[in-house]
Amino acid sequence: MGMSEQTGSPERVDERDTMFARMERRAGTFAYDDYYARRPAARSGDDRLRRMTPLLGPGGQHYDPRVAGEAAEYFRAIGDIEVDGGLVERWKAWVRPSRNPTETIKALVRSLGAVAVGCAELDQAFIYTRKGRFDADYGRQVDLRHPSAIVFLVEMDFAAMQHAPCAPVIRESARQYYRAAEIGKVLEAVLCACGYAARAHYDAHYDVILPPLAVKAGLGELGRNNILVADRFGSRVRIGAVTTDCPVDHDAPVSLGIDRFCEVCRKCADNCPSHALSDGARVPVRGVGKWPTVPERCHGYWRQVGTDCGICMAACPFSHPDTVLHRLVRRTVRVAPWLSRPLVRLDDLFYGRRWKVTGR
Repeated sequence: MGMSEQTGSPERVDERDTMFARMERRAGTFAYDDYYARRPAARSGDDRLRRMTPLLGPGGQHYDPRVAGEAAEYFRAIGDIEVDGGLVERWKAWVRPSRNPTETIKALVRSLGAVAVGCAELDQAFIYTRKGRFDADYGRQVDLRHPSAIVFLVEMDFAAMQHAPCAPVIRESARQYYRAAEIGKVLEAVLCACGYAARAHYDAHYDVILPPLAVKAGLGELGRNNILVADRFGSRVRIGAVTTDCPVDHDAPVSLGIDRFCEVCRKCADNCPSHALSDGARVPVRGVGKWPTVPERCHGYWRQVGTDCGICMAACPFSHPDTVLHRLVRRTVRVAPWLSRPLVRLDDLFYGRRWKVTGR
């Protein structure tokens, strides 16, 4: 079964069922009572996780007050991002009269710091059915009718990711979530200034599920770790998107050989400290064949160490630096996937099978 092979009609996801949304529930609120009345089996496990040390809070194994403070400030500042009106007007003057708005928009996104950008039809299967992250709009039906999505990637620094699962990783995550939000808000403003409807989707403010949308936009494939594996950057990316009615040309999905490579590699699963990743075969998940993840185990480990871990992202062989040698290996995987097994063995030989933290 291929990574994108569907076994039936894809089921839409209720954001209230996502791990981050569940962790926002607080006893004594309407949202808490309503959610666990509908999902009683999840209550005791979720309560146990909430009793653990919160992310960026003192008590985690790798807690660093300075780094935690910097990360928290990035996350807080996302809500305060203000778009430069002069910048919007300058790009409006380029986008509005452009004979090729798709390429002009992509140039804008790259100029703001994205390392890759693609466009896709907005499949309804990738839109949440109801909001769930915050009590203020808990349960609100998501009504998103934009026909297209402009999806982009920001790169997570290779050196910072070598510290996984220590404190610098969550600071780098926060930094790139901030960058993705900044890019998304600028693009949203430019498109609206040009007369189009647009909505930016960024950390904690998503109406869409980004990884499959990025796959559809030709930015990579979904790996065993259920994170996007992008060409040149592997899993070291964060995703942002703006949905819109601007008439953009849609990109086609790409084949990087991830299907076969992830089948034989299993390095992310073997190194996952919480055993949240599957080391077996793909199974049908909401109508799509994929490797399942146990989010409760993953999030529990995050709270234990006080970071968002990052080992599965950093250990992925596709996440190595974009050197001539690694470009050659990635090209070989793409054109000759049957060579994946010996390439995995070579990666183990040069970099080791077990993840080793290079700094703290």
